[in-house]
Amino acid sequence: MKIAKLKKVIGSKNVLTDIDFTLYENEIVGLIGRNGSGKTTLFRTIAGHYRPDEGSITINGQNIATETKLKTEIFYIDELDNFLKYYTLQSINDFYRTAYPTFNQDLYLQLMKEHGLNQRLQYRKMSKGMQGLYQMILAISSRAKYLLLDEPFDGLDIIVRKKVIGLLLTHLSEEKRCALIASHNLQELEGIIDRALLIKGQTIAKDYTLENMRANARKIQLVFRTKQLPPIVKENSKLITIQGRVIVAVFENYNSELATTIKSYDPLVFEELPLTLEDLFEANLQKEQLLV
Repeated sequence: MKIAKLKKVIGSKNVLTDIDFTLYENEIVGLIGRNGSGKTTLFRTIAGHYRPDEGSITINGQNIATETKLKTEIFYIDELDNFLKYYTLQSINDFYRTAYPTFNQDLYLQLMKEHGLNQRLQYRKMSKGMQGLYQMILAISSRAKYLLLDEPFDGLDIIVRKKVIGLLLTHLSEEKRCALIASHNLQELEGIIDRALLIKGQTIAKDYTLENMRANARKIQLVFRTKQLPPIVKENSKLITIQGRVIVAVFENYNSELATTIKSYDPLVFEELPLTLEDLFEANLQKEQLLV
């Protein structure tokens, strides 16, 4: 799936501008950004709930705006406008079997049995965790190639969360599918995703491959003899914290030459710390740039 030059205006407000990225088979992609950054609007636009004002969404070169049958390749449940709550699981199952021509009913019934879910249950009477588990069963059984999952781990206890993640990882890899996941639980996300898209300023500001990030980026704690930071640090890092003369910064393009130059300023402390997805989020999405 390719999203190209996507723009969405709601009312008089630009919510998404010049969105560009591609989703590939056999990958799990995290969509991270602050509240109100446009994550849900992006999901709704890809799923066809909103029409894009500009740009295109294509699957194998075909535009989903004109080739409506391609929408069965996309699975999305809008938590803010969730029609499921009014029905039994049997009715919901019937709806999805109709909406998705290749819906795997045998797998659906197998997973329902494995996780102790009864078709007679009413969705709204289920716990938040059981609703999340059921949504994942629907997503997997739909056989849609692209799963758009908006906060799928929100409110789940640790046991249900492990079940949901296990289902996702097991069945995604078997059928060459892709999941785009928006989640505030960055620690959970980091353990399962291959890439992270960072949405900021109405667009995709960063597209990190986690393997490359771990190879090229570093989180460094530094203490210099004065509060004046060397230009090399200002120009090549993004600050996470500063306390007196102690700074912790992320260097996204770290190398031995950069390290040698920093050390030439004779820092009192030069210590590499473990780098996480949360660090990248914090470094890129703080309201104010503290390195001045």
